[in-house]
Amino acid sequence: MATHNYVGGERQYLIASVLASKLLNAGVRASTVVPRSILVVKLDEIGDMALCTHVFALLKRDFPEAHITVLCKPFVKVLIEADPHINDIITSVDEWTRTFDVVVELRGTWATLRKALLMRPRLRLDRATVRLKNKLSDGQLHETKTNFQIIEPLLKNKEPLLPRIYIDKETRQTVRSFLQENDLHSYAVVAPGARHPLREWPPDRFASIIRWVYEHHGIKSICAGGPSDESKIADIIELCKGSAVAAPNTFSLSHFAGLSEGASLFIGNESGPLHIAASFGIPTVGLFGPGIPRIFSPVGSRSAFVHHLLACNPCDQIHCVHSDNPCIRRITTTEVREAIGDVLTRP
Repeated sequence: MATHNYVGGERQYLIASVLASKLLNAGVRASTVVPRSILVVKLDEIGDMALCTHVFALLKRDFPEAHITVLCKPFVKVLIEADPHINDIITSVDEWTRTFDVVVELRGTWATLRKALLMRPRLRLDRATVRLKNKLSDGQLHETKTNFQIIEPLLKNKEPLLPRIYIDKETRQTVRSFLQENDLHSYAVVAPGARHPLREWPPDRFASIIRWVYEHHGIKSICAGGPSDESKIADIIELCKGSAVAAPNTFSLSHFAGLSEGASLFIGNESGPLHIAASFGIPTVGLFGPGIPRIFSPVGSRSAFVHHLLACNPCDQIHCVHSDNPCIRRITTTEVREAIGDVLTRP
């Protein structure tokens, strides 16, 4: 999940977004708007989407008659297709062909900004306005709180919700069949991949933890990831000596969510799968390298993270000043074992 350091053109976009909302919202009080149609713009990555799904539920809770459309990246669509609070999903700005009462821009682009100015919604709520306000006060908040703050002026009920992923019946049945075929009743899900190498904990340490979880808790593990993780997962499976299996390479993000829904434990690097798993309220341990846990820590009372905060944090996650010993490699198996023991005992 990108940390989005706003420099250069991106900083210009933030300023333009704030000004656009001031222009479009002139003379409008958000608390008086009762929308019949809402567009939520979220052109972001997997983990970012997993951390914003409460927005759809909050909007539908306050405006049950509103038609809610989400604009997202094509590969993220599968993650929210079963969400009962969403009426439509579009994956291109070109599909935005109508005027909505409210546009909520959780993560937009210059193209979506221009479209909003062209279509002129009754109200536009945007991330940049909230980010600027927070920067002038307490700094950037956890991503779930930032997303809540963006829509808060519109909400009648200010009671927050946590993100949640939904799964359709067909996906759930496919996952159930896989579990039955492998005789997996209680299991852990392990996601050893990440978008950047500096976020990846070493495979041999994942294997060590998987063996320990099986020996001490009687829980086998399912290693899951994308196409780029297949060789890494194969290495881990070989080292695990029968205490882990690989998820089918045909499984999509929704299948991964289905696996997470019934898991007894999740262990993984800071990544989209971490936030998908945490949305189900299962015991979850996230391993953080150059990321920022105070903003992107897994949600829920049964989640924990392990992180070695260095003076160079945050960084661009590509160039490391400690290349011989990056922060993700400073996480020990002992620390992860302690975190697992902690979350497994939480009610």
